[in-house]
Amino acid sequence: MVNISGARPHALRITIALFCILSVFLFFDPIGFASTMNYNLAPPGSTTMVTHIVLFKFKPDLDDGAVDVACAKILSLKENCLRPNSQHAYIKSITGGRDNSPENLQNGMTHAFVVQFENTDDRNYYVEQDPAHLAFKKEIEPLVEKITVLDYVSGVF
Repeated sequence: MVNISGARPHALRITIALFCILSVFLFFDPIGFASTMNYNLAPPGSTTMVTHIVLFKFKPDLDDGAVDVACAKILSLKENCLRPNSQHAYIKSITGGRDNSPENLQNGMTHAFVVQFENTDDRNYYVEQDPAHLAFKKEIEPLVEKITVLDYVSGVF
């Protein structure tokens, strides 16, 4: 028979060493494993906030009053765009204003608006079907020379 009574202290030391090594990897990530993980696994239509940025280049011959009215109508979309079933507003926020950047990189764009939606389904409804938004697009079309739109989910690159 083999005597293993002397092996117990070694097994304890090995267990403690393994625990310490795993703790280093768990808390400090020395090989960068966590930074390669994609933590944004939300399915389409989930509650992943979508930011919708719209840049306008208004026609240069417009008077300031017409531009002010158009900007007020853009901001009013927050209250006027309603979910079809519940008739509740679904836009989380709208902000915007006239460009004032000193960098001179605007490519002619004069105004910017940022619209936030709770998810891609709300954004898609807004872009493709919302009657208030579609009517606004037709109304503003003769006033603008150029429009740029960018949408993103924060952290998704």
